[in-house]
Amino acid sequence: MNINYLILAHNNPKQLLRLVRHLNEPDVYFYIHIDKKANQLLFEKILMSYQNLKFVPLRKRKKIHWGDVSMVTATLELMNQVSEDQRNGYSILLSAQDYPITSNQYIYDFLKRNYGKSFISLFKIPHPGWENGGLPRLNKYKINKSSQRKHFLMLPSIFDREFYSWETFGKINFLRKTGRWRKVFNIFKKRKFPDLLEPFGGGQWWALPIEIVNRILSFHNTHPEYLKYHKYTLAPDEIFFHSIIAFLQKEKHFDIKRSLTYVNWERPSGPLPITFLKEDFDELKEASKNHLFARKFDIERDTEILDEIDKELLN
Repeated sequence: MNINYLILAHNNPKQLLRLVRHLNEPDVYFYIHIDKKANQLLFEKILMSYQNLKFVPLRKRKKIHWGDVSMVTATLELMNQVSEDQRNGYSILLSAQDYPITSNQYIYDFLKRNYGKSFISLFKIPHPGWENGGLPRLNKYKINKSSQRKHFLMLPSIFDREFYSWETFGKINFLRKTGRWRKVFNIFKKRKFPDLLEPFGGGQWWALPIEIVNRILSFHNTHPEYLKYHKYTLAPDEIFFHSIIAFLQKEKHFDIKRSLTYVNWERPSGPLPITFLKEDFDELKEASKNHLFARKFDIERDTEILDEIDKELLN
């Protein structure tokens, strides 16, 4: 059985090297997308010794913006490479700031024992855990103001009561002043989630058997309008794959279990999700009982937490 790691990276080649080094095994393959805004040559140089590793070709790389459809298209490129290489086993989506919290042998044995199950957090929209149930993500037009994190606006259509406010006219004026007046034409069309699917959401990170990966790609290829719809969705990486999987599961039943990546969104202060530090080791040790990976980490802030994981959890 292959384990195919699909990794999204945008900075810090040394941290990516550490992740690859610890996950590397004879039946493991790495597929890596480097944000087009980054220098891919730096990553290629530091990882050149790994023969079981492929980068998304330069011409197919995407400029990734926070909460943008580019995150989906980059992931699709990784999935396409795995499918084209006719891999078997599991494909696991990670970021370069993720890290295993259990041994490679345990990861392999767990996936082998549970083969056929899809590991992805999944819930129907509207969902009480998302602001306004998540409906604004589907009904409004998300337009980037810049490439900065969370620097965007949400524009309703003229068919929404919320459109008729000074706030909306301010947003339209911003688009006019910044030379993006064509985006204003969107207001004359009401956004509508595609009829074929029901909207489902969940966390971005998943582990899927190759059969499900191929079925997602088949759906995407035969319904290109679905990706087009998500051009204006806020954080579509938390909706795009989930809605397809829910549709496929209804068509042909298969087991769906929670994500194998532990993420903490619940700290009362500081940016979320939290970046784990040395003092969080006990939390991660507890999480390792039910998860295989955790995010996120930053070796420029704290390498000791990774050293502790290596020593206590990966052996």
